[in-house]
Amino acid sequence: MKVKLEVQRSHLVMGLLNVAAIIGAVIIVVALSSVISGVDLEKSFATFFRYTVGSQSGILYVLKRTTPLILASLGLAIAFKSGFWNIGAEGQIAIGAIATTGTCLFLGLPDAVAVAAAFILAFVFAGIYSGVSGFLKVKWDVNDIVVTMMMNFIALALFHYLISGPWFWQQAGAVGLYSRTAPIPEGMRFPFISPPLSSAFIMAIIFIFIVYFLLKKSVLGYQLRVVGDNPMTALCQGINVRRIFTLGAILSGGLCGLAGMSLVLGEFFRMQAGITGNYGFFAIPIAIFCRNEPVLIPFGSFLVAVIIEGTLSLTTLGMPSALSEVLLGILFLVVFFPELVGWIKKRRKKE
Repeated sequence: MKVKLEVQRSHLVMGLLNVAAIIGAVIIVVALSSVISGVDLEKSFATFFRYTVGSQSGILYVLKRTTPLILASLGLAIAFKSGFWNIGAEGQIAIGAIATTGTCLFLGLPDAVAVAAAFILAFVFAGIYSGVSGFLKVKWDVNDIVVTMMMNFIALALFHYLISGPWFWQQAGAVGLYSRTAPIPEGMRFPFISPPLSSAFIMAIIFIFIVYFLLKKSVLGYQLRVVGDNPMTALCQGINVRRIFTLGAILSGGLCGLAGMSLVLGEFFRMQAGITGNYGFFAIPIAIFCRNEPVLIPFGSFLVAVIIEGTLSLTTLGMPSALSEVLLGILFLVVFFPELVGWIKKRRKKE
């Protein structure tokens, strides 16, 4: 059976323009940071290249970072298509990590059963956590941007409470360790394709096709898109807007929860401080500059993973570690500026 993946041409063109703008912005920021830090420009770009796409190990590390970015971005693509502004992916990743760790460490299940249970529970708990925001939106018109953002703080606070309190683990004889849990048993970990890249990457690739067929080829996907485009049209077509909107929020959070599962079982093999890595925030511009197209999301995720890994490599030259956060801000500016201009033009036409 031949499968044809479709992408709107306008979305492809806009995606490529955004990618070009992002690459240009990265080059300028790295160059300016090198000059300010007194680092040779050629050395900076050579280091950036070597630690990303210029070596086998660099590519593997980039693909490792790409994995949670793909899953979280796919989740946000579903949310944005349905009109749900999910800014809470970071918290939902944390909920997925909590569900995975709790299942694997404390339920006493056989290895294969524990992994299957962790998959289900990470999706369900993170989905419900996101679904609360969707329900509040359709029931009382509570602002979904504000609620999902605030719920990030609740989830991350719970995460840090667990790793520094009841789930804290310290190896015998060790002192001064950072907050973390006991390691996940080896039989429950995703096997490596080639270290440090685990088979969680394959799971992420599979979900690209699942989300593509959900959004493009299924009745539910059609309903999600109609609700996102025009809720009144959806009502006229007999679509239950409240149910579909809330379901979109649940599916979005569930995929973000699987990103948390991939980090626990495929990379860190425990819960520890910093595990979410701002992936939930990076996923927002990825989904937007890929125009919520599942087929484009792996490429956008790879680009952002290159930027993260490359900027972190520049710390070996004495450049600031906060450079990746600066680039996160630039990503938002590059992605949202055209959207803002379009919104202003539409408003002027209406006036």
